[in-house]
Amino acid sequence: MYMNDNKRKGSGKMSDSIKEFAEKVSEGQANVIKIAQEVLGDDGKAVTFRLENQRVMPDRMESPARSHVFHDAAGFVRYLEDNKKPNTLVLADVDDVTIHAVLDDRADKGFEVITLCPPYHPVFQLLNETLLNQTLPIDVFARNVMRNRSIIVDSAEVKGQDLAVAMQQITISDAATTEVGVGTSSLNGLMCKTEITAGKASERLELPKSFRVKVPIYLNTAEKEFEIDMTVTKTRDGVVAIVDCPEVAIKKQEVFEDILTEVKTLKDINVTYGSPATTSWRYNK
Repeated sequence: MYMNDNKRKGSGKMSDSIKEFAEKVSEGQANVIKIAQEVLGDDGKAVTFRLENQRVMPDRMESPARSHVFHDAAGFVRYLEDNKKPNTLVLADVDDVTIHAVLDDRADKGFEVITLCPPYHPVFQLLNETLLNQTLPIDVFARNVMRNRSIIVDSAEVKGQDLAVAMQQITISDAATTEVGVGTSSLNGLMCKTEITAGKASERLELPKSFRVKVPIYLNTAEKEFEIDMTVTKTRDGVVAIVDCPEVAIKKQEVFEDILTEVKTLKDINVTYGSPATTSWRYNK
């Protein structure tokens, strides 16, 4: 802005504007007013104001709230042992398979919540992705059983080695059809028939109705044994295997309870079921 000697009557208004600007500056900011004067002529002079807002940084930034995620119970428990407070609260969410710890449930300036979220063990992850609760073409099913053969255990109904051999015969066959099965090992009255290319002959295979596996479900947890049901049937697209495993949900719950038991070893901490939640206060008008 320019101010000539002839316009000094308006200088009071300009001063008020500068004062108002200075009063509105937020805290934590510094203002530097640099005044540069230039002589324009004999009649007067111009004064230029340049206002610069420069944010003043604190000497030390405040640390962010802790929200660590642990993948094993042992590390989670050790951390809580070192950081627990009189009002630490631990909540186990069964549906989400997670355990939350509010480090100070009565904190005045916000809550810090750490979480235990156990991931699937890689071996169970493979089983879950390739077999469990799926409908697969019979040749794909056979290949996927072979990929998981290391966790198949012997049972009264089927030997792991026998099942692996049967699956191998299916994978090298030209075609597979269903037939009426006989004997106690037949699958729901069905039998899988394969034609072996090498011998150019047909071989009758009776597949069991189920087989058992033993595998750790979550990382750093004990192995669990459970049964996998399978049904072979014929569709318009060919022979398929329907794989079902209702028992796995029960086993997952058992493992989660085992993890929670380890967390419950913490002394002087309220450990229960639930999930953290907050809401806004309601005020009377």
